[in-house]
Amino acid sequence: MKHFHNYLLLCFVCFSLPSCFFIFQPERKEASEYTPIIMTRADLNQSIKLQAPRALKLTGKIYVYGNYLFVNERYEGVHIVNNANPSSPQKLGFIAVPGCLDMAVKNNILYVDNAVDLVSIDIANPQAPAVTKRIENAFPMGTISPDGYTYQLDNDKIIIGWSRN
Repeated sequence: MKHFHNYLLLCFVCFSLPSCFFIFQPERKEASEYTPIIMTRADLNQSIKLQAPRALKLTGKIYVYGNYLFVNERYEGVHIVNNANPSSPQKLGFIAVPGCLDMAVKNNILYVDNAVDLVSIDIANPQAPAVTKRIENAFPMGTISPDGYTYQLDNDKIIIGWSRN
């Protein structure tokens, strides 16, 4: 009888172990729900421009520098706000920086990521920012969509954001 119980236990273990090797994976869709927004290298190098103030949509980091606020608009650029009177902040402009997700300020220089490039912008006069330097390919290009699909691009193409289908 003792051998029968051992045999039964061995059979149970042998038949239940294989179930440990089947890990649940959700069903993968055939195509991504996102389409990359693509820009050529030449267009990216000329893409930083001061524009009229615009409404805040999908904001990220906020940086306080003196009487000014610099508010990141994910993948689009940076809002410039005069905050000398905090009860009535004044929008001064918007610096279009395609692919911008992060920023920092030091000594009147705004550092932003322009997709794969690191760009420094002189903001001594926030109403007339000027690009002072660009370091190309400082960051790796994000070729994986938010839902995990990988995109292959030509050499002169750069992903600056994602749009949902």
